[in-house]
Amino acid sequence: MGWAWLILLLATYPWLLGADLAGDTLASSSLVVFVSGTCLIAPSRRLKRWQCVLFAAGLGFLFEARRPIPDGTLALTLVAVAIFLSSNRPLLRSTPRMLQGAAVVNVGACLVWYLAAAFASDAPSDGAAGHLFGQLLLAGVVGTLGLVPVALTQNAVMDRLGLPPAPDVP
Repeated sequence: MGWAWLILLLATYPWLLGADLAGDTLASSSLVVFVSGTCLIAPSRRLKRWQCVLFAAGLGFLFEARRPIPDGTLALTLVAVAIFLSSNRPLLRSTPRMLQGAAVVNVGACLVWYLAAAFASDAPSDGAAGHLFGQLLLAGVVGTLGLVPVALTQNAVMDRLGLPPAPDVP
């Protein structure tokens, strides 16, 4: 099914909206609740590579639309991660590896987002290293804990669409 990536993106959008609302709630502490990296794990296991790339690009542009970062930064990062994940599907076949992957991908994408926001900002960077560590720690925790409900939702949608597991060889 060629439109599976778009239907999956629409099913993932409530998680992105929830993360945006949680980020707005935590705005006074300058923390962002970041789930874009976590949302890539389950689709990378079942979608074809081109569908996974379109899903990642849509995910990146949906999330960064409200953020003060250079255009395309997060989307291109998520596309690169989607290409890597869809090329290495055996790495995500077990639950512990999926949890590790969610944490690593979410922290990496958050780091790119944070650095892009720092370059786009005119504000002084006093205490930025401590804030960066806290932000990356939060991204890792959210990535690990958020994988289960996000992946369950995404897998339910992919099962409903009748998508078979993708072959291990791209």
